Amino acid sequence: MNKKTFYITTPIYYANAVLHIGHAFTTLAADTAVRFQQAMGNETFFLTGSDEHGQKVEQAAKLRGITPIQHTDEMVEKFKALWKKLDIQFDHFVRTTDESHKKSVQYILKLLFDKGLIYEDKYQGWYCTPCERFWTEKETSITEGKICPDCKRPIETIEEKNYFFRMSKFQTQLIEYINSHPNFIRPESRKNEVLGFLNQPLGDLCVSRPKKRLSWGIELPFDSDYVTYVWFDALANYISAAGYPYDMDKFNKLWPASYHLIGKDILTTHSVYWSTMLMALELPLPETIFAHGWWITGGGKMSKSVGNVVDPLSFVDKYGLDAFRFFLFREMVFGTDCTFSEESFVYRYNADLANDLGNLLQRTLPLVQRYREGFFHKQKETIFPQTTEIIKMSEAIKTDYIKSMNDLMFNEALGRIWELVGRLNKYIDELAPWTLAKNQKINELDEVFYTVGEGIRFVAHLVRPIMPHQMPSFIKQLGLPETFTLLPDLQWGQLPDNTKCQTPEPMFPRLDTPRIENLKAEKQPEKTKTQGAPQELSPKPAPVATSTEADLIEYDDFMKTQLCIAEVISAAKVEKADKLLQLKVKIGEEERSLVAGIAQHYTPEELIGKQVVMVKNLKPAKIRGIVSQGMILAAGTPDGGLALVQPSKPAISGVRVK
Repeated sequence: MNKKTFYITTPIYYANAVLHIGHAFTTLAADTAVRFQQAMGNETFFLTGSDEHGQKVEQAAKLRGITPIQHTDEMVEKFKALWKKLDIQFDHFVRTTDESHKKSVQYILKLLFDKGLIYEDKYQGWYCTPCERFWTEKETSITEGKICPDCKRPIETIEEKNYFFRMSKFQTQLIEYINSHPNFIRPESRKNEVLGFLNQPLGDLCVSRPKKRLSWGIELPFDSDYVTYVWFDALANYISAAGYPYDMDKFNKLWPASYHLIGKDILTTHSVYWSTMLMALELPLPETIFAHGWWITGGGKMSKSVGNVVDPLSFVDKYGLDAFRFFLFREMVFGTDCTFSEESFVYRYNADLANDLGNLLQRTLPLVQRYREGFFHKQKETIFPQTTEIIKMSEAIKTDYIKSMNDLMFNEALGRIWELVGRLNKYIDELAPWTLAKNQKINELDEVFYTVGEGIRFVAHLVRPIMPHQMPSFIKQLGLPETFTLLPDLQWGQLPDNTKCQTPEPMFPRLDTPRIENLKAEKQPEKTKTQGAPQELSPKPAPVATSTEADLIEYDDFMKTQLCIAEVISAAKVEKADKLLQLKVKIGEEERSLVAGIAQHYTPEELIGKQVVMVKNLKPAKIRGIVSQGMILAAGTPDGGLALVQPSKPAISGVRVK
């Protein structure tokens, strides 16, 4: 970042119901980004808050028989209690009922009104009370009956006088800005979505509601019969909390924001409404608006109104905060949708935390204590080429990790770290320190122990922004103070000579998967012996492929392979390759290129639109000069052909196959 202060925001959450895992994910993502920037030595400012005006809040309070401010006061305490439980270290919690925010909103309204950018007019349209949004006749025609295109609830026609912001005036300017600032809207698919929206004529934005219909809001400074539209009010929080316009020293230090983190469902309001508001105010736009995907359960997108939400506190209480944080950012590619289930959580925990990271610590320290009395001895020169490989690998991973974390690609960053974790575990197996000890090869033994100990220290530093509470224990068990080097200063070889490790404490005990727990609860049928002589004349069954004990793998090892549903959106033959097709597939919102050896069994035309099963986390490979980012699954047929593995009925694109 070329700014003195890294300023990151979350949406301010609507104070009409309790928060769920989707809200927790956005806020934990911001918290993780802030912890990383602090580890880089940068000054940070982290803003979150509550959106407290509008019709839904007023109605929720009325149903409870209390005032809107009483209702929002209670909701805010619940929000803050959740953030405290999740150890989210925000710098400021803004409320749209704060006097400082109200003054800022009224200043903005008056300024735009005086500039002729807010005007009075009559309006008639379809209105959705739950969404607090007007819809045009054209927009409502996409649904059956007069229901909201978003929430699918009834809408009503309203005609009234209101005030409008001349948003349309800034359409061309906004398009030019987006095209000239490639990182302004991320990921790329969201930028294209906004540009598609802006290809149509942009209307003006209604910024008021008459008090006779809604009294709970910020009064317009130029007409006391009206209050401010809730979105115009809420969006202004990003600059009101930064000091605009009454503390310009603070504002100039913070603005423009480094990141607005949002869910993809509020992309238009932020990228179009908010951007044009800032242009009208002649203020810089935020550096990046990042719209992440949704967490999906069996009932689709996680939503309070649908009732399929997951309570983050239940997972934290059951499995621990750091494990919860790790799962969220290891499982979801930031920007795409991801499926959430307790079963997938347990599989990920066992594979990555129990089997890989926890096992690395648990197997190393007892060996150091047994063979070298707990001391790590630093060698002047390396003996094994594997050691040199790990040192170079660590330095490369650190570089890639920093880039990924700066870009909020948490899944990518963790993937690189786990390459190092896997290599360290393999290093122990390859060099067998127990054999080195038996053969009295002390220098070699010391090199192995120091390399693994230093590798653990390196990993703990990189993982710390995501798992801030357990990584200090990793450092402590190595025999070091629970302090961390700033990441720019993190170098290989900083584990001091003659550091004495501690007896390891179990960090990530394995969990039984929900499926195994259910099997244990069931009574297994007893085996019965076959009575009588074998039926020699009866037809013999066809031979079936069997596995020996050596062939079998652990379930958690299998789960490292991520299978998902992909939709083929284009296909073409690869030049000078009779068997190969180049496919473009869609995984949720992400697109990938694949090369598949199925050209003799499928034409390009018959593949387009098909849903297939693909390996999502296969390392990319270059085939005939084409980068293939995964592999689709197929099986042999009795006639010697191939059959693609496909879902029996339409499935959610990108959903994980288990």
